[in-house]
Amino acid sequence: MKKLLLNIITVLSLALVPSAVLASYQLEQGPASYPDLPPSHWAYDAVTFLTDKKVVVGYPDGLYRPDQKVTRGEFATMVIKTLGLYEKDVPLIFDYKDTKNHWADRNIQVASYYGLVKGYPGGYFKPNDYVTRMEALNVVLNALSPQNIDTEQAKHFVSIYQDYSEIPNWALIAAGQCQMLGLVYNTPGHETTLEPMRYALRGELAKFLFNMADAVKRIPSDKLKSEVEVAPPASPRKADGYILDNVYYDEEYAVIPEGTVLPMTVDRCLNAKTAKEGETFIARTPFNFVTREKYILIPVGVQTEGRVHKVKRPLRFVKNGYMALTTTNVIDAKGIPELKINATLGERDADMRIIRNDPYLTRTRYNVIHGQNMYIHKGQRVNFVLLEPIRVKILRDDI
Repeated sequence: MKKLLLNIITVLSLALVPSAVLASYQLEQGPASYPDLPPSHWAYDAVTFLTDKKVVVGYPDGLYRPDQKVTRGEFATMVIKTLGLYEKDVPLIFDYKDTKNHWADRNIQVASYYGLVKGYPGGYFKPNDYVTRMEALNVVLNALSPQNIDTEQAKHFVSIYQDYSEIPNWALIAAGQCQMLGLVYNTPGHETTLEPMRYALRGELAKFLFNMADAVKRIPSDKLKSEVEVAPPASPRKADGYILDNVYYDEEYAVIPEGTVLPMTVDRCLNAKTAKEGETFIARTPFNFVTREKYILIPVGVQTEGRVHKVKRPLRFVKNGYMALTTTNVIDAKGIPELKINATLGERDADMRIIRNDPYLTRTRYNVIHGQNMYIHKGQRVNFVLLEPIRVKILRDDI
C-alpha cells in the first residue's frame, strides 16, 4: 500500500509562508524599504521580514539588489544570523585552509559547528565562491530534522521539475526533502524548473531562509534543539463537516481511499448538448471534509481545476447523453496553478490564501453525468469519485 501511495502522495504538512534573506555584512542596519524592492516584488515580504530582524541590510546606495549573487561566506553568515547563532561562543575546531584571514572565518566556524555547512575535500571551504541553489537548499535542510525518504521517493517529489535530471546524485534526497517540506522557492517564470546548479540570488535566498526559520520551530536538527525556540506539538484541528467514514491511517497520514465520493460544487453551467471536451471549470469544497473524529482532512473553500474529460451528445427524444468530469490540481482564488490552499474554516465563502506549492487533490477524478442529469447548473453539487487514494496530513492548529 505504501508503494502505491508513494505515486500519488500529496502532503498537507507544514504551512510555510515565504519570507526574507541577508544583505551586505558591512552595514549594521537597513532602510525601512528598498527602492529596488517595491511591495509588488516577489521577494518583498521575505526581505522585509529579515531586515526587521537585522539579518539582512541594503547596500550603501540604499538598494537591496535581489538579483545579485551571494558567496558561500556571505551565506554562512546569513544562516547563523537567521537562526540566532551569530553571537554564540563555539570552539573553533574546523581547520579550513582558505578561511583563516577571511572576514567570515568565525561565521563559517559557527555554521560548521552546528552542522549547517561543510567544506570541500582537501580542507577547503571556498568562501568566495558563489553559492548555488542546491548548495543553499542543502544548508537550509541541515538546520532541520526531515522525514527520511529513499531515492525513489525523492525522485517522485522533484519529478515535477523539467530539469530534475540535473540534480547531482549527492543532492537528490536532499532536494526531495526540501520539496516535500515546501522549502523551495522558484522565481516567477521559472516555476517548472529547479535550476539546482544555478547561482542563487539574494532575493530567492531570502525565501529559502524564511522557510527555514519557520520550519526550524517545528523540526530543528539535533544540534539546534537546545538553541532555538521549538513550537509545542499542535493539536489536530476539528470542525463540523462532511464525514468520510472510510478514512484510515498510515503512520502520521490519513488516507482517503480510492472510490471515496467527494461532493463538490462547480462554478459554471455544463450541458452535454453544448459542452466540449477539454472545456475547463472549477470545483470547490462546499464544506469541511472530516474524519469520524471530526479532524479536518480537506477544508471548506478548497478549489480544484477541472475539465470536461469526455462528452456524449444526447439523441433527440433520447436522453442518453453524458459528461465525464476530471479534476486536475488545486488552485488559489487568483487561479494560480499547483498551490495548496488554506481556507477560513466553517465559512461557505472561504478566505483563500496561498500556503505552499504542493498540489493537493491532484488525483481526484471522474463524475459521470447521464440521462436526466446531463445538465449541471452553476453551483450545483456534483459527486466526484477518487480513482486513486489521497494521502494527506490532518490539519493542525499551527497551520
